[in-house]
Amino acid sequence: MEDTVLKVAIAGFMHDIGKFAELGLNVSNEFLNNNADLYQPFYNERYTHKHAVYTAAFIDHIEKLLPDVFNKANWGLDDTFINLAAGHHKPQTPLQWIIAMADRISSGFDRTGFDEYNKAIAFQDYQKTRLLSLFEGLLDETDKTGNHRFCYPLKALSPKSIFPGLKSEIEPAKAEEWKEEYRLLFKQFIYNLERLLHRNENVGLWFEHFDSLMMIYTSAIPAARAGKVVPDVSLYDHSRITSALASALYLYHTDRGSLDVDAITSTGEKKFLLVTGDFYGIQSFIFSKGGEAGRNRSKILRGRSFAVSLFSELACDMLLRKTGLTCTSVALNAAGKFTIIAPNTEAASNAVQSCEEKINNWLLDISYGELSMGFSTIEASPSDFTTNEFEDLWDRLGAICEEKKYAKIPIDNLGAVSGYLDSFRNDLKRPLCPFCGKRPSDPTLEGEENAGDKVSICRICRDHIFLGKNLVKENRLAITTAEADIKGNDKLTEPIFGEYQVAFIGGGLKEMARTGSLLKYWDTGIDPDGNIPKDVTAKFIGGYVPVFEEADLKEERYLVGNKSEDKHLELIEQIKEGGPKTFEHIANAALNPADNGSWRGLQALGVLKADVDNLGYIMSCGIKKGQFTISRLATLSRQMNMFFTVYLPYMLKTDKKNGFREVYTVFAGGDDLFLIGPWNRTIDLAVYLKDRFAEYVCHNKEVHFSAGISLHNPHTPISKFAETAESSLEKAKEEGRNRVTLFSETVLWDEFMALAEIKNTIKTWIEPGEAIVGSSYLYRLNTFIKMAGKEQEIKKAGAISIDDMECLKWRALFSYSTQRNIGKGLKDGKREDAIQEISRSAKWLEDYGSKLKIALWDVLYNKR
Repeated sequence: MEDTVLKVAIAGFMHDIGKFAELGLNVSNEFLNNNADLYQPFYNERYTHKHAVYTAAFIDHIEKLLPDVFNKANWGLDDTFINLAAGHHKPQTPLQWIIAMADRISSGFDRTGFDEYNKAIAFQDYQKTRLLSLFEGLLDETDKTGNHRFCYPLKALSPKSIFPGLKSEIEPAKAEEWKEEYRLLFKQFIYNLERLLHRNENVGLWFEHFDSLMMIYTSAIPAARAGKVVPDVSLYDHSRITSALASALYLYHTDRGSLDVDAITSTGEKKFLLVTGDFYGIQSFIFSKGGEAGRNRSKILRGRSFAVSLFSELACDMLLRKTGLTCTSVALNAAGKFTIIAPNTEAASNAVQSCEEKINNWLLDISYGELSMGFSTIEASPSDFTTNEFEDLWDRLGAICEEKKYAKIPIDNLGAVSGYLDSFRNDLKRPLCPFCGKRPSDPTLEGEENAGDKVSICRICRDHIFLGKNLVKENRLAITTAEADIKGNDKLTEPIFGEYQVAFIGGGLKEMARTGSLLKYWDTGIDPDGNIPKDVTAKFIGGYVPVFEEADLKEERYLVGNKSEDKHLELIEQIKEGGPKTFEHIANAALNPADNGSWRGLQALGVLKADVDNLGYIMSCGIKKGQFTISRLATLSRQMNMFFTVYLPYMLKTDKKNGFREVYTVFAGGDDLFLIGPWNRTIDLAVYLKDRFAEYVCHNKEVHFSAGISLHNPHTPISKFAETAESSLEKAKEEGRNRVTLFSETVLWDEFMALAEIKNTIKTWIEPGEAIVGSSYLYRLNTFIKMAGKEQEIKKAGAISIDDMECLKWRALFSYSTQRNIGKGLKDGKREDAIQEISRSAKWLEDYGSKLKIALWDVLYNKR
C-alpha cells in the first residue's frame, strides 16, 4: 500500500477526533490561541469549529501513543500528518482539500450547504447532545415535529450500551455531569490506545486495531452536535466514511494527474466506484446435503458457518489490497455482503474483475458451484452523495446487485469442474469424504485427528472441523499470508482463496507483523462482563456455541435414552475436552424433571430462523427525505448488525435462568439469525428476542422481524433443518410479515403472546395434585382444534360440501365431552367450577381455530 494512501486514510479517519478529545485532553490556552488561525475558520469576529484545533492538540499531545511515522517528514507526500488531519475546515493544500471534500461528501452536503456549515456557530450546550437513534424515525412520515424520545448513553460499546434509552433518563441535567461523561470515556480510550498492538511494527495493521478501538469509544458520540442538524450519525461512522472518500479521491486524482485544488473541489466528475460484493448459496453450503458427520455435526456446522464469514471478510480484504485501499474504505459489511468506496480508475476496475475471477475459481474448486460471489459496481460523482441524490444512487446500485444474482456463475465456467473422478484415491479407506459426501478424501490427511473413527477426510471438511473445534476454545485469530511460517498443524490445510492462512495463535506476533506476513489479528470474544477486546481488532463473527462444562457431569438428562457405561464415559470425555455440545445433548436439555425423579417431555431440537421484515425497503426508504446520506446508511447498517452479532451471542452466553445457554448459533448477522436449541427453550427465545428487538428499535411498530420455528429429532440430517425452518419462515412472510410460524400454524406476534397465556392456563389444569383434566381429554381437545380449524377454512372459502360438514359438529362434541369427562371425582360445586373453567376452551376454539394447537401442543410435548 502506498504510504500517502495510508496517511490520507488515517488523517481522514482522525479529522474530527477533537470532538472527542475536547473535554478529556488537557490543552493549554497558549496552544489553542497559537493554532487557532491555522485550523479554525474566522466568522462574525470569532473563531469557530474549535474541534479542529483539538484534533491538532490530540495528535501533538499524545504523539508517543501513535505510530512514529506520523512525525516523520518523509512519510507520504508533503503535508505533515497533523496539518492534514486538522486542516479540513481551513484547507490550504490539495491533500487538505481532499480531507475537506471527503468530510462534506460524507455529510451529504452540497457546496452551499457546506459553506453554511463552516459558518455555523455552535450552541452553548452542544456537548450535552447525545446520539439519537435512527430506528425511532424509520418509515415514519407522520412525525413532522422532529421530536425524539430516545438516545444512546455516552459509553463504550458493549452488549448493553448499544440499546437506546429515553432521553429524559440518559441526558444529564447538569453541565458538569455531561462533561464528566466525556472525560471518563476519553480517559478509558487513552488507557487502551497505549496498549494497542503493532503500533510501530505495522502501521496498516495498527490502523485496523485503531479503527476497532474508535468503534468501541466513538460509536455513541454524535458526529454533529450543534446547528440545524439531526444528531443521529455517530462520530465513528462519519469518520470512517470520510476516510473512505478521502482515500478514493486521492487515488483518483493521482491517477488522473489532477492533484490540484480546482480539480479536487469539482463535484461533477465520476470520481468514485462503489463496489458491492455479495455471496450466493451461503445456506446451501452451510447445510450441505450428504455425508455423515456423526458426533462432529455441531463442529462441522459451526466451522462451515464461520468459514463463510471468513470468505466474506477476506474477499473484501483482497479487493482492498488490490485497489491499494485500507480497512476504512469498507462502507458497509454485514452477513456476507459488503460495499467498498473505491476510486473510479482503470486499475480499480481491473482489480474488481481479477478478484471476482480468482475468488470464484477457488469457490468452484471447493464447492462445485454451490457457493459463488458477485461484484457489482456503479460510478458516482461527489454530487451523487448529496441528500437529494444519494437515494437514487443507492437504488441504482441495488438494482445492479439484483441483476448480478441471475448470473452467479459465468457461462464459460459452467463446465469448469474437470478431473473430478480422477481425483479420488481408491487406496484410501473412504475415497469419498464421509463428512461432506462430495469431495475426494485427501491422502495426506488419512488418519488425521479431526477425521476421528472415519479415518478419511477431505481438506475442506478437515478445516471446518478444525475451525469449529477451536472457535469454542480460542478467541484470538491470526490471518496471515499463505506462506507464513506457522509451526504444527493448528492452521488450515487449504488456505482461503489460495492466499490467506488462518491460525489460532496467541501472543503479540510482532515479528510476523513487522515482516508483513501477519495481515490481520482478530479477537472474536466478549467477556461475561460485556467487555469487548481493545488491544487488537474486535471482530463480531464468532457467534455462540454451547460447550460442555464440569457442572454438566451432574446433568442426568444428558444420558436419558442411553445410560450405557460407554455413553457415560463418552460424556465424561467430551466434558473434559470442553468441546461443543452435540445436538443429542442439546435435545436432551429440553427434558423437564418429573415428580418421581425421572425426566419427561420431548427430546427434540427447535430450529429458529428469523429475519427483519422489509429490510431492503427500510435501508433504501426508511430514512426521511433530505436526510438520506451514506454516513446515515453506514450507521443504520452497523447498528442493525450489532443486535445480531454483539447482543445476541452475549445474551445466550450469559443467560442464567431461561435455558438459552443451550442454544447454538449457526449464523446471526446483518438482519437474520439461525439458531438450534432445545425445542421448548427455542420457543421461549423467539418471544424474548422479539421483545428485546422492539426495545432495540425504540418500539417502532414499522420495524420488526418474522420467524419460523420447526422441531426435529437430533439425528435429522442438517439439510432438513434448513429446509423446514426456511419453509416455516417463508410461511410467516407470505401471510403478512411480523408473524411467527410454529407447528405449521402462522400467527401475529400478539396472537402468539395470547396463545402463550392460554398455554400457561392449560398447564394449570394438569398440575399434579390439582389436575382437573387428564391427558386423554387434552388429546380430544386436539381433535376439536382440527375441526374448528376446518370450519374456519370453509368460512374463508365461502362454500361447503357434504363431506366437510362433519367439522361443524365440534361445538356439540366439545360440550358433551366436557360435561361427561371433567371433574368426575370432584364434589360439591368444584365439579361445576372445573367444567366452567374448561369451557373457556370453546371461546379459544372460536377465536383461534387450528392455531390453538400452538398452545396445546407445547403443553403436550412438555409433559409426555
